[in-house]
Amino acid sequence: MKARVRATYAALTANKNHGQHCGSTPLHQPSWRFDRSIVRLLFAVVLLVQPVSAWAQDIPLDQVRLQTAGQLFQYPENRPLRFRLAKISYHSSDFRAAKFHLKELMRTSPSPDDLQLLNRVYATVLKKSPLSFGFNFAILPSSNIERTSSNQSFDTLAGTFRIVGGGQEKSGVGYRLGASLGYETALNGGASTLTYSAALNRNLFPVKRLSNVEAYIGLTWSKQFIGGVTKISPYLVRTVFDDSTAQSASSARIGFQASYEHYLNGSSSITGTVQAEDRQFDQLTYLDGPFFNLGVSYSSAILKASVFEAALNASLSEPNAKHLAYQGVSLSAELSTRFPSIGTVGFNANSGLREYQGNFPGLLEARQDSFATIGISFASPKFKNRNTIPRISCEIEQTWSNIALYDVRSKDCSISFQRAF
Repeated sequence: MKARVRATYAALTANKNHGQHCGSTPLHQPSWRFDRSIVRLLFAVVLLVQPVSAWAQDIPLDQVRLQTAGQLFQYPENRPLRFRLAKISYHSSDFRAAKFHLKELMRTSPSPDDLQLLNRVYATVLKKSPLSFGFNFAILPSSNIERTSSNQSFDTLAGTFRIVGGGQEKSGVGYRLGASLGYETALNGGASTLTYSAALNRNLFPVKRLSNVEAYIGLTWSKQFIGGVTKISPYLVRTVFDDSTAQSASSARIGFQASYEHYLNGSSSITGTVQAEDRQFDQLTYLDGPFFNLGVSYSSAILKASVFEAALNASLSEPNAKHLAYQGVSLSAELSTRFPSIGTVGFNANSGLREYQGNFPGLLEARQDSFATIGISFASPKFKNRNTIPRISCEIEQTWSNIALYDVRSKDCSISFQRAF
C-alpha cells in the first residue's frame, strides 16, 4: 500500500512550468455541497472543465495551485478545497493529480449522489487523459548477490557434503530498467473503471543465471462504493532468464487478484486481498503448481506528516516437488515520516516462517524456515530532477533454516528512480 495524501500531496501537486495565466471566474464557494439534483450534477462537471482564473489576474495558475496545495495540507479534510485543487490540476494539464484528488474525495463521499457526481467528474478527466506511462530505473547493490548459504557444509544421511560457495558471500551490483503503460476507461458513466496495463522490466546481475526479462499484462476492474473500493485483476507474467540451460528458471504465471479496501475514515483504511496463481516452468517442471495468498493490511495517516502501514499474509505453495511445497505466514510494518527540511524517512520490518510438507531429500525431516528483515528508506525533494525524486532504501535480511543450504544472510540496497506521466 502507498502512503496517503498527507505524505504524498507534495509529489502529486508538484509545480509544472506551464507558464499559464488564467482568465475566468475561480471556484470560490467554501460552502460547496453536492446535491441530489441532476442540475447540480451537471453544474459540478461544468465547474471542473470551465477555465480557472487566479484570484488576481496577474497571478500564474501554477502559483495559485501551490497556494491551494498549501491550504489543503493545513486542512486536509476540506472537501471544497480539494475539489478546487483537482480543478486547478485539471487546467494545469496535470491529470494524474486531478484524478488523485478526485479519488480522495470519493473516499469521504457522504452519500450515493455525491459519489455519483464524483464518478461523472472523474470520467470527464479520463476522457482527457486515459493513458499513463511510467519509467523506472534501479541500482541494486547486495552483500550476497547469489544468496549463498552461510554454512560451508551440509549433513545428510549419506554423509557430509561441501556447499559450493558456502560461507563465502559475494557482493555485487544489479540493475533494473523498466517501463509501464496503462489505459483507463470509465464504464457506466463513471460508476466503475477498467484499466489495461502492461509492463516490461530488464534485470541485469553479475551472474548470468540471475539476469532476466519480465513482461506483465493485466486488466483491472475497479468500482467505488460508499466507504470502500473493490478491485479485480486477472494478469499474466512471463519471465525469461538469460541462462538457457536445463537449470533455467524461466516461467509463466497466470494469476488472479481481488481486493476490497474499506475506508475507516478519510486517512485510514483496511484492505483484504485474495490472490491465486498457476506457475509453469520451462525447465524446472518440479516447481510447477498453484500458489495462493490471503492478506489483510492496515494503513493510517498519523498527524500530518507520517503514515503507518501493517500487513499480515498467509501463503500456500503446492509445486510438484512435495519437499518444496509449503505453508507460510508473514507480518510486516512500515512507518514513514516527512520532514520539511530533510525529506521522507521510512522504517520497515518484516518477519515470518514457512513450513514445508515432504521430507527433504537425503533427510528424515521436512524443511522449516524463519526469516526477518529490517530496513530504512529515504527520499528528498532536494535531489529532485525533472519531477523525479530518487529513493534510497537498505535492508538487512536473515533466513534461518533446519536445512543448512538455506541459512542465508544479506544486506541489500536500492537506489531507484521512478517517473510517471
